[in-house]
Amino acid sequence: MAEINKLDVFSLSPVDKLAGTFTVPGDKSISHRSIIFGALAETPTSVKGFLRSEDCLATLNIMRQLGVQIEDDGREIIVNGVGLHGLVSPKEPLDCGNAGTAMRLLAGLMSAQKFESTLVGDESLSTRPMGRVIKPLSAMGAIIYSNEQKAPLSFSAADHISAINYQSPIASAQVKSAVLIAGLYAVGNTSVTEPSKSRDHTETMLKGFGCEVIIDGLTVSVKGQPKMSGQTIEVPADVSSAAFFMVLGLCHPNADFIISNVNINPTRNGVIKILQQMGGRLSLLNQRNQAGEPVADIRVQSSKLKGIEIPQELIPSAIDEFPILFIAAAMAEGQTRLTGAEELRHKESDRITVMIDGLKQLGIDCNELPDGAEINGGKLNSGFVDGHGDHRCAMSFLLAGTLSQGQQISVKGCHNIGTSFPEFFDLVQFLGITVSRPIPVVTVDGPSGVGKGTISALLAKELGWHLLDSGAIYRSLALKAMKEGVSAADESKLIALAQNLNLQFSVDANKGTQILLDDVVVNDDLRSEACGEMASKVAPIPDVRAALMQRQKDFQQAPGLVADGRDMGTVVFKSAPLKVFLTANAEERAKRRYKQLQEKGVGVKIRDLLEDIEARDLRDSTRKVAPLVPAMDAHVIDTSALSIEQVLAQVVTLVEQNVSG
Repeated sequence: MAEINKLDVFSLSPVDKLAGTFTVPGDKSISHRSIIFGALAETPTSVKGFLRSEDCLATLNIMRQLGVQIEDDGREIIVNGVGLHGLVSPKEPLDCGNAGTAMRLLAGLMSAQKFESTLVGDESLSTRPMGRVIKPLSAMGAIIYSNEQKAPLSFSAADHISAINYQSPIASAQVKSAVLIAGLYAVGNTSVTEPSKSRDHTETMLKGFGCEVIIDGLTVSVKGQPKMSGQTIEVPADVSSAAFFMVLGLCHPNADFIISNVNINPTRNGVIKILQQMGGRLSLLNQRNQAGEPVADIRVQSSKLKGIEIPQELIPSAIDEFPILFIAAAMAEGQTRLTGAEELRHKESDRITVMIDGLKQLGIDCNELPDGAEINGGKLNSGFVDGHGDHRCAMSFLLAGTLSQGQQISVKGCHNIGTSFPEFFDLVQFLGITVSRPIPVVTVDGPSGVGKGTISALLAKELGWHLLDSGAIYRSLALKAMKEGVSAADESKLIALAQNLNLQFSVDANKGTQILLDDVVVNDDLRSEACGEMASKVAPIPDVRAALMQRQKDFQQAPGLVADGRDMGTVVFKSAPLKVFLTANAEERAKRRYKQLQEKGVGVKIRDLLEDIEARDLRDSTRKVAPLVPAMDAHVIDTSALSIEQVLAQVVTLVEQNVSG
């Protein structure tokens, strides 16, 4: 089967205190634009603080493919511009990786070139909508071929690009920038009017390069055919990256720190205003101007956040920060309601669905809306969530783990974090937070007689993992109580027995898993009907379960664990990457148990077995503590008409799909 253990799964530890001064990497939007505009200038451009993320490096590499000489000593990048008409035909497709900003901005640039070119991206980028830039660029005279309005985008050599006055249906800095960049090659003024103001880095930077830019309310115009001059650009810290740590500090009970040199551009500072409206103690210190952009040092202090109705006018200036704002809402008191943010469904993932699904897994009461969400603040529980390869969703859930008061949150789909924040894990470690890759666990839950014990043992053997038969732990306690004459009603004595239970598991090559209670093999004793009945009575006792909880968790050791039980996925290992729940109808389970007992020479009536199974099912599924129910994200398999081999094959497939690297 596929190699496992090299999992794209991480978790972050809690931390007692957050203090000090630090910064975050350079602004992604400015970094992209500094390279593109620097390439079109007629003199060199110096860029310091460039974000060396996968996304921004993709833009840099593409400009090199287009004939631009770019020097990089690790501290400063020198872009030796070739002018508007100095780019050369690339020898191969231009790979944008996961960078939607790169693809949409470069679409404007490639639309106006006198040579053919193609923009490609990774699997995620190839699913994102590009029609929003194809439409206005085509109106300007560009000939663009796409895969149903998605990447790859192929551009014919441009004969002529015309100026346009474009009324954009959405407020999008990427759409605006694509049109304005193409407009640099047109004769006359090209303008874009938006329904609300989007981030203005493009128009700000074009002014710095000597372009004639006019801003009139919600309309931005640029005059075509400019002679662009290089400039010195010092990229400030990215407010989108800083937002993760703003929320971390505000929601942490003991935090007081400063994030230095953060870009607070009015078209980007919506996240700051939203958090302040929620009661967040964010102070902007040492405000100043840097390369045409306002920057500040932001002091972050622990706060008691409250839910709010997020103002519509702040949505465009906070559109990239909503994943971490969803975490803030989950930690706030009361309800936070977001509408008018349908754009979130067209990012690296459908961020509304990904975040709401994940929060539900963590026990938060929340709901999707067509263009937003309703989130009722609560307590984060342990769980396993999928970031779906979306870097911002993954980082948001990871930091939720630090805020969850010791409840482990494991996050899958972290592989694209480097596209925007390559230093993320280094920074959280600097703050004293431990980064770990959890040992994988597969939980197999279900009632008696569904084959979970056999399946778990076979799966553990195939994977080479440890096996936990949690039922054996409770049956061992039950057996100990029976030998000591302790009744199921004597909770104090049962708790004492649980706390001092001398229990060991050993694996024998010929005999399989051997269970030793007080150094004596008790496998057969544990399978008796009397022992099973006693275990079913003691298992619901809360203090008994608490006493045995850590003993079960201690089985999570490398290279992995298969945990067989009744609440492995719902209580003990809620952060397991794969949860399986086996079921079967009561009649079939009674037949299986009858056959087992007949083979052992035990006389019993099948009707009595059926009544016992039905009674136990009712008791187990309705008990107040850890009722026998599938976990929310469990894969349910009905084994009634399946052989052991068929069930095992299904489970192995699930392991390969959900736990494989």
